[in-house]
Amino acid sequence: MDHELRAELMRRAKADGAAVKALLAAAESYRDLPILRSGARPVSPWPYTLLEWSPVETAPGPVRRVVEVVRGNVAWLREVVEDRGWPGRSVVGVEGVDAAWLILQHAGSGVPTLGTVENLAFQAAVVPLLSEAVGLGEAHPRQLAHVVDSLCERRDERPQYAVLMSAYSIQDGRAVFPAGFDHVGIERRRAEVGLISLAEEARRRAEGERFLPAAGHAPEPWPET
Repeated sequence: MDHELRAELMRRAKADGAAVKALLAAAESYRDLPILRSGARPVSPWPYTLLEWSPVETAPGPVRRVVEVVRGNVAWLREVVEDRGWPGRSVVGVEGVDAAWLILQHAGSGVPTLGTVENLAFQAAVVPLLSEAVGLGEAHPRQLAHVVDSLCERRDERPQYAVLMSAYSIQDGRAVFPAGFDHVGIERRRAEVGLISLAEEARRRAEGERFLPAAGHAPEPWPET
């Protein structure tokens, strides 16, 4: 166990959460301000629209803090991965893996100031490493699925695992899938990495259950080592 790396991952994930919490707490006070100085149409729902403030250097403190923390975390994680590969469970523990995933997931955020071309390229480059880690029991399959499906969403492609809430909708207590939904392929890929079936997940979502990507809260057990 690399306790120093684990501690740094946890520190950075905590800073990320604190920055987002502070932004959400202050958001209403900025609702009437001109958010997108460039005149561009926002792509993120409120209050995350604030993170599209342009130029970001002129944004309120809580907005700048989120952008600074996320960008700094991603740059740091990129160096870790280039030097040591993906930080797995045997190196940083379950909580450390969760923290690394959070940083990686934010690299592919739909908010343009965070999900930059460079960050999306980094996230895509990590997918093979994360996939290998899942096979070795060093990473959780739901985290791999979230990263892959997030990349698909950014590229306007169909989901590979359908783990995001945007993959399908719940209407009147039942799951409703879009036209052309690849049930067979998705069920096969989910089984290959160790996720519960889509049919089971959709049924439980319709009953109000939430599925979290954090390994300690996901419905699937850790892969066997």
